[in-house]
Amino acid sequence: MAEQGLRAVIWDLDGVIIDSAQAHFRAWQRLAQEEGWRLSEEEFRATFGMRNDRIIPLLWGEMPPERIRALSERKEAYFRELVRQNPQSLALPGALELLQAVHEAGIAQALASSTPPENIALISELLGLQRYLQVLISGEMVERGKPAPDIFLKAAEALQVPPSACVVIEDAVAGIEAAHAAGMRCLAVATTREPEALYEADLVVRSLSEVNVERLRALIPAS
Repeated sequence: MAEQGLRAVIWDLDGVIIDSAQAHFRAWQRLAQEEGWRLSEEEFRATFGMRNDRIIPLLWGEMPPERIRALSERKEAYFRELVRQNPQSLALPGALELLQAVHEAGIAQALASSTPPENIALISELLGLQRYLQVLISGEMVERGKPAPDIFLKAAEALQVPPSACVVIEDAVAGIEAAHAAGMRCLAVATTREPEALYEADLVVRSLSEVNVERLRALIPAS
């Protein structure tokens, strides 16, 4: 219940904890080039944060599910290859510090990302995220991707915390919509989009360096 105050923080991954946009863009570009397709940066940014099974038909038309799955697996393999080449550049300013502070405050934490589980496992290993997070949820573990609320509701259920006591940290419009559809408050960080595009969030910041536990608690005041 909301009157209990903040009990859990649910994190998106790409654009929130890690700066992965360029690696994702390069991976999509490689796939598109191999397939003879076009991909603009504008198209990439418009679909960033969605699941691949939604991105591929949006960009390149409907195709059989097994074809979408094969293309998605190739793209993510390219992404992981790029990430391994330069892991030290991954963490965004303030992200690991805020993860640590929330952990020390005794607040539960989960990751809920459209990213495939193999990517989540790699990033978690490279950055040691298991020190802070009790639950890791991939978009492949739910029926519907963002902006549907499924992934955030699954994370709250796994943490055994009511949605009204959760704050989601996101960088995408679809993620903000999903958080609100789940009955959760949302902090948006303007890493991949301009702050004006994230106006529906309950709080918008340019960097997680601006955020501390008290600012998160203020989003769900205890009564």
